[in-house]
Amino acid sequence: MNLRPSNRPARGGFTLVELLVVIGIIALLISILIPALNKAREQSMRLKCLSNLKQIGTAVVMYANDSKQFLVFCNWGPEAGRPAGWLYTPPAQEREDLPKTGLLWPYLKTLEVYKCPAHGTLDRPLIGAHTTDICTSYLMDGATCAFGAKYIYRISKFKTMDVLMWEADEHNGAAWNDGSSFPQESYNPGDPFAGALTNRHGKVASCLCMDGHAEWISHEEFKKLADHVEYRQQPNRLWYNPETGDGH
Repeated sequence: MNLRPSNRPARGGFTLVELLVVIGIIALLISILIPALNKAREQSMRLKCLSNLKQIGTAVVMYANDSKQFLVFCNWGPEAGRPAGWLYTPPAQEREDLPKTGLLWPYLKTLEVYKCPAHGTLDRPLIGAHTTDICTSYLMDGATCAFGAKYIYRISKFKTMDVLMWEADEHNGAAWNDGSSFPQESYNPGDPFAGALTNRHGKVASCLCMDGHAEWISHEEFKKLADHVEYRQQPNRLWYNPETGDGH
């Protein structure tokens, strides 16, 4: 047995200062990367949300082509006896697979497309009826049926740039009770009558136009149209009820 001491120098461990420096560098890198990752995730969800509405728009056009150009009903009212609509066949039920009963399902058989990936459910108890928000993030403009269950029009009755659907976040008493809504813009979780566009994407939200294309619309523009400030004597992109002169 060789008992002579080795000529190799003994290995020393990291000093406390070195460990602290390494930990500090890692923490700095994490603080830089997390915002970038969050931004990339948000951008991905934005693109997915807009893509969802584009696919719904394609389904709407396909339905009209197969239905003598009649527009799909907007699900105005959740009660039994109402016509079947884009999202479900009444009565409305709190089910994630509710769109399987809707008129667009034969054209769009993917449940995930009916809901924005950023649409959470933590505040559901605070938003009234919260029946259909479990299965969709989008509501159709009630102007398409003259804000009632009596009328169904041909798609040619409307202008191509009329807003057919918007990414909604209602908080009023009848929130998410069906598949459609009045145009309004007052997003405030503390207001029991607030509704219209969601703020999950910041100052903009996705919307679907009558010709089947999807776009971003700002809360500022939506509010101007919803308040009807500049268009009180004529319809606009949100208020286009065919039965009235001013679209209301």
